Amino acid sequence: MTEATQLRAALIESLPAVDQAGASDVREPAFTFVPPSHAKALDIDSSVVEGIRGSGKSFWWQHLASDEHRRYIETAFPGVMPSSAFDAVQAFGAQSVSEHAPSQDVLAALLKTYSARAIWRAVLAHSANFGAPFPVSARWTERVKWVAEQPEAFDELLRAKDAELASKGRTLVVLFDALDRLADDWATIRPLARALLQLALDVRSTQRIRFKIFLRPDMLQDKEITGFPDASKLLARKAELRWQRADLYALIFQCASNAGQAGAVFRQAVTEVTGQVFTSLDKTWFLPRALRSDEKLQERLFERLAGSAMASGPSGYKRGKPYTWLVNHLVDGLGQVSPRSYCEAVRHAAQHTPEDSHTALHFRAIQAGVQAASRLRVSEVSTEDYPWIEFVMQPLRGKLTVPCVEEEFDRLWSESKTIEQLKGHLAQSSLGVKLPPQGLGLGTVGVLNDLQTLGLIERLRDQRIQMPDVYRIGFGLGRRGGVKPLK
Repeated sequence: MTEATQLRAALIESLPAVDQAGASDVREPAFTFVPPSHAKALDIDSSVVEGIRGSGKSFWWQHLASDEHRRYIETAFPGVMPSSAFDAVQAFGAQSVSEHAPSQDVLAALLKTYSARAIWRAVLAHSANFGAPFPVSARWTERVKWVAEQPEAFDELLRAKDAELASKGRTLVVLFDALDRLADDWATIRPLARALLQLALDVRSTQRIRFKIFLRPDMLQDKEITGFPDASKLLARKAELRWQRADLYALIFQCASNAGQAGAVFRQAVTEVTGQVFTSLDKTWFLPRALRSDEKLQERLFERLAGSAMASGPSGYKRGKPYTWLVNHLVDGLGQVSPRSYCEAVRHAAQHTPEDSHTALHFRAIQAGVQAASRLRVSEVSTEDYPWIEFVMQPLRGKLTVPCVEEEFDRLWSESKTIEQLKGHLAQSSLGVKLPPQGLGLGTVGVLNDLQTLGLIERLRDQRIQMPDVYRIGFGLGRRGGVKPLK
């Protein structure tokens, strides 16, 4: 077995279809990488954490509640994890049962009788293990009923719990995620999300109790969610889950170094190329510090994996270096890259590189990996998050080449009567829970503005409209000289 084959195996084994940023099963701590910029997101006093899909919101919702993962992070990334003197408890997340918080169906039933604020206060009481007279063993209906009818008793128990935590030198952090799954319609999601943020602000008056809420950017931009008094006090400490290019490469290097038998070959290649030596603890290998941030070292290592050019022959260098090319073709219109998309591209490239390739990743396979990542990204945004996007993009498939002027969008949408039909679908609530385009009333201009806000398109200096490859390929739009779109 050649070195290239073994390096390829390390990547395939360590980068599953849904990486650490997804709501997948919790993986072993060794496959975790924490960008330095995420330290603020882990700060106990950062009650609101913003991140695009696939940036790590569900990852942290899962792993902050895991003692094993927190111990690993404290060892591998000193200074990133806050003091260990806190207890993190999962509340609402991507759940189908009501163990830690009411599920979507239970929320819908509770809202017929009780306010959203009473529901979240009951979740807080349950998460903090309030004692009697709070009905600990009851169902959510009894818990919320008690909170709604006994506000003074609730306040007394909250003060007592805060004092108890202070006496022990502990802090309780209650975790919330996947707020887009609170209900089946946006009109219900908004008041629930708003009430949750308001309660997060309220509990900041305690010494030892905090909420940490993971949100998508579009929810924070919705004034019906964040437009309450003193919301700025809560949002002033907002943290963002952003991934720089060095962070993304450090992630796959950390994973590959902890692959099974092939991990040893990868670690040896790292030492040969960069001179950096791994350290280990309990059979877990830690990526050398220099390789976490030094892009020159990272590029030398990735050249060992993928070669020095995105084509063969002397003309290959004109198409770019794999290290920069890969990330550049995955960035969205807001300048962000989802680690989920990135890992999907690398894993797909490794799986589809020919066995006789002299590098672990062939440049054509990397191109195919970007196509696979675009397919994944488009599916997430247009199927799961905003179905209206697929509705407006379908008439453009195979008919539009970017960059182009705004009038080209308007012409194609007018011919297919897209805007009028979208209004009809939304009126019938056929698109369900997902937030409709806020600028729909302005026609083409409004829809384009919404697409730009979401990072699907960007306007160039000459006002022509460009669509980043991470979306363009999956939506089937052309670009001269670019990666071929999917049919």
